[in-house]
Amino acid sequence: MEESEHRAIGIATYNYCWKLLETPRRARDEDLELLTSAFASRYHWSFTGGPQQWVIGDWMISRAAAAIKEGSLSATFAHRANDAAQELEAPDWLLASCAEGLARAYAAHGNARERDGWYAVAEQLVAHIADEESRELVADQLLSVPRC
Repeated sequence: MEESEHRAIGIATYNYCWKLLETPRRARDEDLELLTSAFASRYHWSFTGGPQQWVIGDWMISRAAAAIKEGSLSATFAHRANDAAQELEAPDWLLASCAEGLARAYAAHGNARERDGWYAVAEQLVAHIADEESRELVADQLLSVPRC
């Protein structure tokens, strides 16, 4: 498979994840499609992307797993994304997104203490995002993190 094909599939499956995440009432099969699409997107980006795309892919797997109440899987990939983002000195918006992902993962896991701790970290990081549009986007995502 050509690199351009991997990129196209990576983008398409990532965008499909967002479509499913924004579906108010997903059927059980759609939950599985969501998680499968997140893994597929990450897989294809592994052939064409770089460290930033890999972090985003892991973050999306975490987001999808949290959405279907798979807290342990969500936390695994949220930590993976956050650790990699720290290592690569990721942009401010991505660091904030990773903290948001950890808060969401712990909410899905039912761990209020960790959820609240990561939520506070994410709030601090969001406040320091230089680009206003990115700051608003991550802030909106943070507001959707459920309480335990």
